[in-house]
Amino acid sequence: MKIQQLEYVIAIAQEGSITRAAKQLFQAQPNISIALKELEAELGIQIFNRTPNGMVLTPEGEEFLGRATSIVNDIHSLERDYINRNSSEICLNIGISRSAYIASAIGVFISKHTNDSDKMDIHLMETDTNRVMNDTCIGRYDIGVLRIPENYYEMTNKLITSKNLVSQVLLEYRYGVAIHKSHPLARYDDIPYEELRQFPEICNSNNEPEIIRRASVNQSYDESRSFKKINVYDRGTQVSIMATVKDAYMWVPPVRNPIFENVGIIIKKCSFAKENNRDILVYRKSSESNSMVMDCVNSLVKFGEKLKHEIVL
Repeated sequence: MKIQQLEYVIAIAQEGSITRAAKQLFQAQPNISIALKELEAELGIQIFNRTPNGMVLTPEGEEFLGRATSIVNDIHSLERDYINRNSSEICLNIGISRSAYIASAIGVFISKHTNDSDKMDIHLMETDTNRVMNDTCIGRYDIGVLRIPENYYEMTNKLITSKNLVSQVLLEYRYGVAIHKSHPLARYDDIPYEELRQFPEICNSNNEPEIIRRASVNQSYDESRSFKKINVYDRGTQVSIMATVKDAYMWVPPVRNPIFENVGIIIKKCSFAKENNRDILVYRKSSESNSMVMDCVNSLVKFGEKLKHEIVL
């Protein structure tokens, strides 16, 4: 039995599919399928039922998943707790839920350490909130940043506690609307939603369910009434699209963004956005002994405190 096989099981259980697990882990699908079959043969149990709707854990698989998650969590935690004992070496894995200001905050931390480290190996991944939380829990990320709508605060806090994670709120806000300064609606101080909907909306990659969009923006949000959507998979493309498709718009946190400003993108108020959101930093409690992780945590918290005074709406 290898730790890689355990990680495969965890990913398949999370994704419900070997194909999606392979994509998440940047592995070839046949390799994961073979590894799973070898593990089941070695253990003498069937971990998953193969169904038309995907991979479903068997009762034995449920028990195995719990123990496998605990083992992988402990191993990754052990690695992370000792990997940065050399103060001249920076090795960090950070997962965030798609936010330009968080990426900028991490850039500030990196810049501070560029000249005083002999080796730097930092991985920054933008993905969805559930994956950030799960992967931080099992040690794939040292630090995660979650984006949580108000209706999900209580449930998220319970999950954070159950996964033995530490959390801090970085920023709380209601969404604004990013548009190009030449957009037909740029004349408004408060953009009417009824007019906004005739223009193409740039949406984040994973086609978030409408229930999440309602919770993040407004409970009256009706995705079926918007016929123009541009689904984008990375931030650079988002900015490029916004700079060239000058009648497009995107829901964003209302904080100053120099990257937007450089290409003529502005952030406007839209009173339709009534729901509060929080960006929450999480890390494993065992990481409190890792000085580099905590240095990064403190840098992000400090950046968030500064931004609280720079909300533009």
